[in-house]
Amino acid sequence: MKLVNRWFDKNGAGHVTLRPEDNEDMWHLYNLISEGDAVRATALRRVQNVSSTGSTESHRVRTTLTIQVSRVEFSPASSGQDGSENSAGGSVPNASLHISGPVISENQYVRMGAFHTLDIEPNRDVRIEKSEGWDSVARARVEEAIVPGRGAEVAAVVCGEGTAAFCLLSQHMTVVTHRIAVSIPRKAATSGTSQHEKGLGKFYSTLYDSFIRHVPYANPDLKAIIIASPGWVRDAVADHLNAEASKRGDKPLQRALKEKLVKVHVTSPHVHSLVEVLKNPTVAAQLKEAKFSREGITLDKFHKMLGTDEMRAWYGPDHVCLAADRGAIGTLLISDNLFRSSDPATRKKYVEVVEAVQAKGGEVVIFSSMHESGQQLNQLTGIAAILTFPLDIEVVEAEEREEAEARKKRELEQDGGDA
Repeated sequence: MKLVNRWFDKNGAGHVTLRPEDNEDMWHLYNLISEGDAVRATALRRVQNVSSTGSTESHRVRTTLTIQVSRVEFSPASSGQDGSENSAGGSVPNASLHISGPVISENQYVRMGAFHTLDIEPNRDVRIEKSEGWDSVARARVEEAIVPGRGAEVAAVVCGEGTAAFCLLSQHMTVVTHRIAVSIPRKAATSGTSQHEKGLGKFYSTLYDSFIRHVPYANPDLKAIIIASPGWVRDAVADHLNAEASKRGDKPLQRALKEKLVKVHVTSPHVHSLVEVLKNPTVAAQLKEAKFSREGITLDKFHKMLGTDEMRAWYGPDHVCLAADRGAIGTLLISDNLFRSSDPATRKKYVEVVEAVQAKGGEVVIFSSMHESGQQLNQLTGIAAILTFPLDIEVVEAEEREEAEARKKRELEQDGGDA
């Protein structure tokens, strides 16, 4: 993402102009733009002209519109879509971001108040002005988005017998770029080349072709190529890839497999097994600086704490807010989904929790809901915490009730005195 310009006043009001370049930039914009914001971007509009003879003709014009956001829709890169395939070196952006709302600035082609949907395009500027001002989480998201050199850091092929899902993992997104499914008959009792072996051969051939198209193995930013499966499939797939690369004299692929290939056992041949993959010690060591790896490790720590010392593992908005009020949070786990609330007060509440934890020296990990670990956290309400010391939820809630009753009593006494 390129930062074109930005301006904030001392109260946090202001605007930012950004230029998205890839799928992950579209995801950042989706997380930055909220209902009520003013967004300016280029748009295509169909314009009708009436000639002196009364005939009409229409043509498309590119113009710049400013709308007040009422809806934001994001669609990630889809597997099998034209243009989504990856060459050895990279990928073509095909995530889509649609921002809808009424036009709020004068334009020669579109009347004020007309409803319009902006289709955000790569390499075209987007100006965002926030109605409620730019809070600390939104500003941090901008800083994170403009760091250069991002992109896919891990390619993973999650396999079963006859199935494979090709995934690319970047800092904030897990994208399934392609899937294959090849029917493999059961082993025959007769000798010779069986239907089973023919099915396996077709599977390996299809997988190799898909690997070449969908894994950017020559990209220097790619840190690892993971082949994951239950049972024996990962070893057979890795052997076939190496054999084909050698047979075809594909030196870049041979080098990539030698330097980046990691085989990992998982319990299921499905994409959600990527959470298991990221817990693997070899993978974790190789990706220790990657954000998505940190998310997976942190979620695993929370689950372990929940199993061994539940008074130090809290989840749910009310309970986590209580823990934050007591300065008890060592690590806050929070989903980016919560910051996309259409209610400013709800968003503000979660921003205040983040700031309170940081002020006490705690760690804040904002999970991407486009990663498997983020989706798992969303199933736990989207917010959880590992506490620095144990707190009994029932005791804390009882203290809160007593404090509320005492406060109410004081207010009644004060009202009586005023009377």
